[in-house]
Amino acid sequence: RTKSDLYRSQKRGGKGVQGAGLKQDDIVNHFFVCSTHDWILFFTTQGRVYRAKAYDLPEAARTARGQHVANLLAFQPEERIAQVIQLKTYEDAPYLVLATRNGLVKKSRLVDFDSNRSGGIVAVNLRDGDELVGAVLCSSDDDLLLVSAKGQSIRFSATDEALRPMGRATSGVQGMRFNEEDLLLSLNVVREGTYLLVATSGGYAKR
Repeated sequence: RTKSDLYRSQKRGGKGVQGAGLKQDDIVNHFFVCSTHDWILFFTTQGRVYRAKAYDLPEAARTARGQHVANLLAFQPEERIAQVIQLKTYEDAPYLVLATRNGLVKKSRLVDFDSNRSGGIVAVNLRDGDELVGAVLCSSDDDLLLVSAKGQSIRFSATDEALRPMGRATSGVQGMRFNEEDLLLSLNVVREGTYLLVATSGGYAKR
């Protein structure tokens, strides 16, 4: 957690400034602006979710490395962060949608995740060999977009008829099927008037 006024405004095309000290092979995956009273939800690859108030996260200098969240939250062995979501309250959206590497998706009421358990709670029951890759807030008026590692995509409605709400301790339904050696890469909410930006690991991008 870093104060936003440590980042000064720059002109377009600048080199930017260092935002975090990173260990070798580490990268920045999530970045957002929040209030210290916001909830920060940490979803792990093992299908669990942990939460903390932003003020519980240690404040650090702009170039500091920060502290591992496993030292703040009771992570289980082999758990890694898959997604981080910021909330003002658990009424920010009606639903939370989760997606797994093998293409399963699940829509649950966001308020079902309002729990004080320090050890986290189960967000989705994972099948053998699967892991959580994405979590988004949505309403029944939104569309969802799944994109695979090999560039395949599928868009579908988040209405209750197309994707019925399910309890926390469930696995979900098949949202996308894959060709051989393909897996789900990303889950996003699509709203009218917006664009989709696709970027590859080789540096190519298109809108």
